[in-house]
Amino acid sequence: MQNNQFVGLITDKDMTKRVVAEGIPTTEMITAVMTENPYSVKRGDLVITAAALMMQHGIKNIPVVDNGIPIGLITPSDLVQNHRIQAIFLIDKINKIERLEQLAKLTIERQAIFEALVEAKVAIGVIGQVMAMIMDAYNRRLVVMAEVYLGAAPCEYCWIVAGSHARNEVHMLSDQDHGLILADNATEADKVYFHHLAMYVSKGMALCGYELCSGRFMAVTHKWCQPLAVWKTYYQKWAINPEYDLLLEMSVFLDSRYITGNPQLVNDLQACMCQQLVHNARVISALARNALLQKPPLSIFRNWVLVKEGENANTLDIKSAALSIIVNLVRVQYLQLIAQLFTTDGAVVYKANTEERLQLLLEHKVINEATFKDLLGAFQFISQIRYSHQLQALQQGKIPNNHINPNAFNSFERTHLRETFKLVTSYQEIMKMKFC
Repeated sequence: MQNNQFVGLITDKDMTKRVVAEGIPTTEMITAVMTENPYSVKRGDLVITAAALMMQHGIKNIPVVDNGIPIGLITPSDLVQNHRIQAIFLIDKINKIERLEQLAKLTIERQAIFEALVEAKVAIGVIGQVMAMIMDAYNRRLVVMAEVYLGAAPCEYCWIVAGSHARNEVHMLSDQDHGLILADNATEADKVYFHHLAMYVSKGMALCGYELCSGRFMAVTHKWCQPLAVWKTYYQKWAINPEYDLLLEMSVFLDSRYITGNPQLVNDLQACMCQQLVHNARVISALARNALLQKPPLSIFRNWVLVKEGENANTLDIKSAALSIIVNLVRVQYLQLIAQLFTTDGAVVYKANTEERLQLLLEHKVINEATFKDLLGAFQFISQIRYSHQLQALQQGKIPNNHINPNAFNSFERTHLRETFKLVTSYQEIMKMKFC
């Protein structure tokens, strides 16, 4: 500790490798041999978060911190003794794979983990986070494999993910939304290298069961593989001119987070993004209007409004009918908080997860506790229905989707779903009065 701040960690391994082996005198300052700014987890993080850090970075001791102060330590023996989580072992396998065809074979294990989590009625937020961590592991491993295949990267870069992946709300239908931020000194030749890297990773993710994005919001698209300065101009353009096409692009990349590479690049980009959004009533209003376009599938007579044509006729689209509405409207209110969330140095700890955003809205009194409970309950209930629907499809050997036949619901589910859709409609009305 230094000035009541956590600055380093030293273990028996450090003493052996850095003191004994190097002949460092024991009178030397501890700062000369400690691990500076070690990876850590927070009190409320999942066990799998600590396990993934150990596997990803080859470390064996992870401090647990509360408001920046260490309160405990996680070791491998703690994990083995107390938590036998199948996902931990899958992530470990992914990190050790060297061939693409071997990586693709692990898809069945990923599916088994999803099924086990849903069947055990694990909390919705935990399911999404565990499945996101597995998707992260695939993504990072494929980037490493691509660099082995193509050679070392010619300049600094950062791989980011967007959409449900960035929000840690991953399910069995989550597709690929990602981009590459390159250093501003990247040359045209460098861009060619990263295009090939993105192609390798995107195809690899597809082979592992993660569909390509139909809207092509992927690093393999030249527009989303650009130097930091170009990315910044995107956000500046979106903020100045929030028209429909640009608004769609902005909505995708408003939820983004770091996967691998140089994290400073995404930190700089998110700081730029937040600066463009602070007190920008025009773009906030445009995002709100866009989120109000879709309506819950319930008529004024409380009858279901079903998909009319195509292979999904006579079904409810559970994603666009409710989940996307909640995600988008919660994001709009969260973006209003950006000005309050800036730190003294101009940075911001940007949250993408919907449940975390709701919690912040409550803490900053943007919504009251009753609204918080209603929206959180609605989000979790509809997510649970989607997960259960996907589980049933997998168990029947079918391809999961977001389209549910309302006849498949029992009476309790039908009643609860109608009430949930009514709540979402009421939330939309409030947001319409506030922003439009």
